[in-house]
Amino acid sequence: MKNGLAPLSPSPSSAPDLPESRMALCLWLPTFELRLELVRSPELDTTSVALLEPQEGAGAGRILQISERAAEAGVRPGMSVSRAVALCPSLTLLEPDPTHYDAAMAMILERLVQVSPVVQAEERGRIQVGMDGLERLFGSPERQVERVLHALMDTLPRPLVAALRAGRAPGTFGARVAAVAARPGTPVLVEEEGLASFLASRSISTLPVPDEMLERLRRLGVERLGALGALPPQELLRQFGPVGLEARALARGERIDPVRARHRPRPIRVSMDLPSPVGDREILHRTLDRLLERGLAHGDRKGRSIRGIRLGGHLEGGGSWSVPVTLREPSARVETLAYPLQGRIRLSPPPRALESLFVEFFDFGAPSLQPMLFERRDGGARVRAGSAGAFSDGEVSEALREAVRELKLKLGHSPLYRVVEVDPWSRIPERRHALMALDD
Repeated sequence: MKNGLAPLSPSPSSAPDLPESRMALCLWLPTFELRLELVRSPELDTTSVALLEPQEGAGAGRILQISERAAEAGVRPGMSVSRAVALCPSLTLLEPDPTHYDAAMAMILERLVQVSPVVQAEERGRIQVGMDGLERLFGSPERQVERVLHALMDTLPRPLVAALRAGRAPGTFGARVAAVAARPGTPVLVEEEGLASFLASRSISTLPVPDEMLERLRRLGVERLGALGALPPQELLRQFGPVGLEARALARGERIDPVRARHRPRPIRVSMDLPSPVGDREILHRTLDRLLERGLAHGDRKGRSIRGIRLGGHLEGGGSWSVPVTLREPSARVETLAYPLQGRIRLSPPPRALESLFVEFFDFGAPSLQPMLFERRDGGARVRAGSAGAFSDGEVSEALREAVRELKLKLGHSPLYRVVEVDPWSRIPERRHALMALDD
C-alpha cells in the first residue's frame, strides 16, 4: 500500500454513536520517528543520519528514514545498511525506539481531543482532525488551523510544530492531498466548491491504491488526478475492477470520506524491570507469563477478554523493541495469550538483551465470565420451601429473571420450573415434591 495509506474499500468504522466530521484537517509530520530522535539528540541535526527499520528476525537491517544530508549523499529509504554506508561513510545509524514513538503519538492525540472530539490517527505522524462546528468556537478556517497547531505547543517542541504540514479540505483524502501540497507554516485550505479543481492538478501517487495500479496508470500516460477523473468509468472498471471506480470518484472529488472518531479504550499496561539484561528466550517466556497474570488480574480489566496485546521492552544500551499481536478470538487465559506472543518472539526476537519487559492490552472483547443464571442475591441461601413468591422476591439472579421474561414473550409461557417441597415425610416419593412454574 502506498505510503501506508488506508485502502479504498470501507474499513470497519467506529461505533454508530461516535461522531463524524465532513470537513477534515490533516496534520502531517514527514519522518516523524527520525525527528523525534533528533529532538533527543540535537547534536545530530546537522549531520547525515538514518533511522533503521525494526528488524523482523535475523538478517541485515534496512534504512527507514533519512535526513536531508543523507539524501544529498544518495541514501534512500529501503536501502540496505551496507549500501547506505558505502555511499555515505559518515552516516550515523539510529536504532528504532517504537515505544517512544507510540507514547508521543498518544500524547498528541490526547491533546487534540481537547480541541475537537473527532480525531483519527492514520499512521505515526499523520492525523486527521474533524473541523465541523469549530467555526463557532474559533472563527475563520485560518483561525481554526492556528488554534489546532497552538494546542500542540504544550506537547511537542516548537521546531516540530513548526515543521508540521496542515491541509484542510472536505473528506480525509482531500485533506491528505492538501497536507502533501502544504509547506511548513503555510496551511493549504480547500473549500467544497474548489475541491475538484484542486485535486485535478495533483499526482496520482496520492491515491490509496496498490503500487501495481499506479504503475499501470503511468504506462497509460495518466500522471494527474484530473486525467484519471476524465477516463470513462467503464474502462476503469474493466481494467481495475471496483477499485478503479472508487479511485476515479476520489480524483473527481465525488467521494468524501468523513473523519471518524475512533473509540480508544484505555490500555492496561504492566511492566517489569529485569535485575540484569536478559536475552534468553526461556527466561523471557517465564517473565511473559508473570506479566500476563498481572495484567489479567488488573482491576481496570473488569472481566473483559483480550483481543489485542503489545509486547515490548527497553534494550540494553538504549532503544526499545515491541511487537503487536491481534487474536482471532478474544481470550482471558494466560496460555492462550502467551502462545502467539511466544511465536512473535521467535520470529522477531529483540536485537539485544532486554533491561525491562512490558505487556499492554490495547483491544478488548466481551466479558470473559458470563453471569450465573442460578446465582442468588442473598449469599447463596436456598429458596424457601413452599414460597410462591420466591422468584418475584429477588432471591434468584436478575440474569435468570430476564431469561424467563424473554422465554415467556417467545413461547407464551415459562418453560422453567422450580422444585417445591410438599410432603417431605411421605412414603410415596412422588408426593414429597412438586414442580411449579418459576414465575408463579
